[in-house]
This record gives sequence, C-alpha cells and structure tokens, in this order.
Amino acid sequence: MRLLYLSVVLLWLPTLVQAQSAVGIGQWQLHVPYTQGRAVADAGDRVYLAAEQGLFYYDKEFRNVQPITRIDGLSEQRISTIGYDPETNTLVIAYANANIDLLQKGRVINLTAILRLAVDGDKTTHHIHIHHKIAYLSTAFGLVVVDLARQEIKDTYTNLGPKGERLAIKASTVQGDWLYLLSGQQVWRANRLTSNLKDFRSWQLVETGLPAATLLTALATFQNQVYLAAEGFGLRVLRQGSWEQVPIPYGSTITHLQSSANYLLGTTELGILLLDNHDVASMLQYPGIRAPRMAVRDAEGTTWIADEQSGLIAWGLGSEPKAFAPPGPGSSNSFRVAAGNGVVYVLSGGYSESYEPLHRANGYYSHRARQWYNNSPALSPADGKPLRDFVSAAYNPVTGRVYMATYGQGLLVWKGEEQPILYNGTNSTLLSTQPATDRTEQIRLTDVAVDAAGQVWTVNRHRVSGAPGLHVLRPDGEWKGYSLLGIADNSNLERLAIDDNGYKWLSISREGNVHSGLVVYDEVRQQVRELRAGIGSGNLPSSAVYSITKDRNGDMWVGTAAGVGVFYSTAAVFSGQVYDARIPIIEGRPLLGGQLVRDIAVDGANRKWMATDNGLWLFSPDGDRMLQHFTTQNSPLPSNKVLSVAIEHGSGEVFVMTDEGIASYRAEATITEGEPDCAQVYPNPVRPDFAGLIGVSGLPNNADVRITDINGTLVHKARATGGTLTWDARGYNGKRIKAGVYLVFAADREARQTCITKIAVLE
Repeated sequence: MRLLYLSVVLLWLPTLVQAQSAVGIGQWQLHVPYTQGRAVADAGDRVYLAAEQGLFYYDKEFRNVQPITRIDGLSEQRISTIGYDPETNTLVIAYANANIDLLQKGRVINLTAILRLAVDGDKTTHHIHIHHKIAYLSTAFGLVVVDLARQEIKDTYTNLGPKGERLAIKASTVQGDWLYLLSGQQVWRANRLTSNLKDFRSWQLVETGLPAATLLTALATFQNQVYLAAEGFGLRVLRQGSWEQVPIPYGSTITHLQSSANYLLGTTELGILLLDNHDVASMLQYPGIRAPRMAVRDAEGTTWIADEQSGLIAWGLGSEPKAFAPPGPGSSNSFRVAAGNGVVYVLSGGYSESYEPLHRANGYYSHRARQWYNNSPALSPADGKPLRDFVSAAYNPVTGRVYMATYGQGLLVWKGEEQPILYNGTNSTLLSTQPATDRTEQIRLTDVAVDAAGQVWTVNRHRVSGAPGLHVLRPDGEWKGYSLLGIADNSNLERLAIDDNGYKWLSISREGNVHSGLVVYDEVRQQVRELRAGIGSGNLPSSAVYSITKDRNGDMWVGTAAGVGVFYSTAAVFSGQVYDARIPIIEGRPLLGGQLVRDIAVDGANRKWMATDNGLWLFSPDGDRMLQHFTTQNSPLPSNKVLSVAIEHGSGEVFVMTDEGIASYRAEATITEGEPDCAQVYPNPVRPDFAGLIGVSGLPNNADVRITDINGTLVHKARATGGTLTWDARGYNGKRIKAGVYLVFAADREARQTCITKIAVLE
C-alpha cells in the first residue's frame, strides 16, 4: 500500500527553532516536546511557555528561544501551570506532583511543603492567580497561598466545602477585599482581609443568576469586575451580587480567562476571545491556532498563546502569527528507541503489559545532526487514517531503507524522500488477529530486525493457531512466513534479535502463553530450541523475557523480570547438549538480580547499558563491574522507570526513554565506521575555564593513543573507548597542561589504521 508521507513540525505558519548545541562528554540533554504548550506568562522582556514536560522562554530583544530544564536547576519536569509576578520578578512554576519552584533572576527557589503535605489523592494545581506579591494556587485539595516576597508558603486553605469537606478549586481571583474561588459548579467568596479563610463558614456562595447544575470553567477580574465562564452559557459578569450575561457572538466554551490592561482574554477551541473595556467582543482566529490552552497580552499589544500542538504563538498588531519552540520530539509518548545510520528513532508506541494496543497516532520522531524531525505518516487520501502504535524500527544498510513495525497496521518501509510503502495483509504474508474478516487493521507486529544479507525479519503476534508468527521480507520484495514447528506459542512471540550465525532469538509473550522464555530458530535447517528458567533448561534468571541483545563479541544478553543472563558460543545452541545462560556476578550477587531489565544496549567499547525500573545502569563488557548508575537523584533523568535505551554510535550519545520523557547522555564510547580521520575534537580550542573532558572521536576502534606537545614530549597515553578518547587535559604529574598546541597520534594494534589531529589549549 502506498502512503502519503508528511514530515512536519508545523505546516501552517513559520516556526522559529534553533538546532540543539553539541553537548560535551559526560553531559546530559533533555528532549522535551515543547510544541505541547499548556500555559504562558508574560515577563516583560521575556515570555515563558510551559509545555507538559518542560519550560522555555522567548527573548523579545534577541528574538530567540531558550529551554530551561532540570539541567539548569529546575526541580521537576512535568509542569501543571505557571504564573508571573512583575512586582517581585518571579515566575511561579507548579509541577504535576505538587512541588513548586520560584524562578527569580535566574535563581531557582524550591518550595517542597505542598509536595510533602499529607493529602490523600490528587494534588494537581489547576490555576495560578497573582495579586500584590501573593500567588494563589488553585489545587485539587484546596487553595495554596505563596508569599513571593518572602519566598515561602504562607497558608493553605483546605476542606472549604459547605460541611467542611474537601473542595477542589479550579481557579481564583481577587477583586478589592474579596477573594473568589471557583469549584466545579459553584463560586465562593470571602473577605481576604477580615475573614478566617481556613474556616469553611467564612465562605459565601455567589450563585444568583447562574444556571443550575452548570459546569463552570474559568474565573478572572477585569476592570475591577469579576467575570465567569460556564460551559454552554458563555461569559457572565458579577454586578450587584448577580451574574449577568455578557453578549458574545461565539458559542464555544471558554476554558481560561486572563486579564490585561485593555482586554479580557478568553481561550476557546475556536481561538482567543478579546473583550474590551466596553464589553465589546472580538475573536482572534487563524488556522495555525489549533489547540489553544491559555493566552496573555503584553504591553505592546502582542497576544501570546500557549497552544497544545504548536507551542508558543505570537500574534502582534498588524502581523500574522508566528510560532516558537526549541527543537524537540513531537510528543511525550515514547515506547521504544532505535538507532542506525546516524539517526535515532523514537517510536511513540505501543501496547500495554497485557498486549492491548495504546492507539497512539503520534507516529515517530527522528533525531539526527542535533535536530529533531517529527514525522507523521498517514495513509493515502483515499483512506486518510493515520498510522498508529509504532513499536520498533531497524535500518537496513543493504537497501538503505528504514523498516518500522506498528502494532496494528503492519510494516512501514521508507527511504529518504521516496514514497513509503505499507505492508499488511493485502500485500504480504502478515496476518491479522482476525484473518477471516480483516487484513489491514489488526496486523500486530512487535519487533523488527535485519540480518547480514539485508533480509528484514518481523514478529507478527496474531495468536492464530498454526499460522506463521515470524515473517521475512527479502531485498527483492518477496515475503515468506515461518511457523516454528513444535512451539505452542509460535504466534505469540514478542522480541527478536539475530546472532552471528543467522539464528533468530525470539522471546515468548509474557501473557496468554503456554510456556515462557526464549525460542531460538534456524530457518535453514528448521531447528528450534526453547530456553527458559532452571538449570539445564536455559538457566534464565526468569522466564519472563523483556529484551534480547547481541554484543560486539556475538554473545546474546537477555533481560528478564529478575535480572540478566548471557548466552556464549551461540553456534552450540543446537548441539543437543545442555545450553545454559551464565549469570554475571558482581560482588557476590547476580547482575541486577531480582530487577526487571526492560532493555539492553551495547556501546562501542562493548559495555552494557541497561534500562530498569530503578534507573539506567552501565556495566563493563563482561557485566562484572558497575561503571555508572543514573537515577533521578543524581542525574536529569525524567523518571527512574526506563523503558528503552539505544546508542548513536557516531557520537556516543545514549538515548534514554522513560515513562516521563526522553533524555540523552553523551558517553565516551563511539564506533568509527570506515577510515578513521581523528576529525572530531570537542571542545577545540580548549578555553581556560573548561573543566570537563576533551573528546577526540573518529579514531581507529580501541586504538592506542599518544598525546605530545609540539616538541614531541609525551604528556598522555591511553586506549580509546571504541572510537573515542577522553582526556582531562592533565599530564603525568596530575597538573593541567600549559597552553599550546598538542598532537594526537592514534593507531590500531596492527598499525593498519592511523590518524593524527591537533588540540589547541588556550591560556
């Protein structure tokens, strides 16, 4: 099936982004879907945009965008909403877990009192209203009052319901001496100066003029009057104790209200409503405003919109709107990550632990040359349905194409600007879960891999008894399906890896199976072997298998629900002898014993990166030494639950998918493809204040490296980690080297591959 292929960030208006800068060795980078705007705040010379998983600002003078992440000092990543106070120059950041940051003059002040508050259930912050250096945070459990001048939680008002029960507050506003609160279908008020605001009896209902049982959606004060939005009933204003209808010529529900000097702004799904001082309404509408969440208006008359699909939109007087966002993936959804040919592919997914499809239509996102490309494949206009649930990808060096498995619609194949092809039950051997009635919608693929001959193998989890569960697409376009004889779970497989013998290593799905564990298959000789837990049966730490990876020695590493097993000498798997996994031992204990290992990636030095529910681990090539353990406590990882990990071998960058977002870490191990050139030196020149590691890449793999000064005096020697050497710019005496030009000489063990480069160290 031919496809219409779209590779877009925004198609409808100019989007201003900048490429990500190179990160140094040992440094982290967070990859945030900044186009998913949810809140905006005007700070005079800057405008802040809060996305679901990050924050950035637009600098009005320099006209550029700058992300702010946990690497820069923020306490969390998932943001609920933001607000800005011009009197104290403070940005208030409310996080999804109830933590609060105050950003003042580049300094982050963390307020953890609400995070630590013993409240059962939801603690989401829905809205922030700021009045005279006081921030009122409307939360699911009540109202939180923050003194911005003193940088502290001033008070919390909970249990404000009519009988002292818990009351969720959706918004608040101050008008004169009165503090107004909006709950689901009610508005309450109390005198903020004279009343005991902790006492629920101090709060009065303000309901005259309101339709019964109406969902109230937004609240704000404009021109010293309180305005209220209601679902299906437009906009109302409080006059003499009664809510009066404000005539507006638009029927869409207002979801957020924000006041400015001359206008009240109402956010609707159709656009931004502007109400002037005389209650005359107009609407800002543009095709590019597709999912507005909030809008503010600055002193220059520019309207700034947080849009859930476009990021930050600026609409100035007399100009068309522009969208701004730092580079990032298209969505926060990530299921699995793969890398090949210098490109990293993030698959949005996916399926659940019980193998139910997630129905995600976010497609996939690719990262190359420090830039993100958000790709949205869609079926031809005759069908028009977007592809769903991308779960795996593999680059084929023989055909130059990328092959992507979806959990429902088959296999997508594309190359550069060529028109992609979709293989399903109509043009391949792939089967639906309901083959008698469906050939396009339930083609559930769970993994894809490429063998040395350029043949593409994919796992088809259809669970149709006796039907092929493993399929191959040959370079000439021919398909063939394979049934694994004697394997009851032949059509209930999940993960796939191919060893150096061409044998297919497949995991059995962890749900609805007859057995658990691994199946190794040789289609040439039609040999099959099952491996599972238990000495003499495969000796896996657990039969619940999550990942299979071949390392640079050809050994197969298997991640399970209870640790890691390694199969050596894979040619012996069909020998008829006992073939058991070896369990690596660290300090007398099994490697990650008892821990769920979701994924394993192998870097250029044959080291093992492991994704677990307890962070990201790095182990030595044999797995007998722990080299690194990254968690949210010692790194910018968005979450300790790591779903998948992959390595872009050209740069050594390790891409990490978590259930809360995407991060990458630039490690010191790379793989040099082709002729080494020693061309990549970072940083170069080395400035006096640089205290990190200098990296020299493009070396012969695992080369012997010597560094001398310009006179030939040796100052450092080491072995490259894969295709990269790291150096702390210190000589044999442990002191930092002097300024000057230094020569790097690298050669492999046989001296068949060599290269030379220079490093300039500034004074």
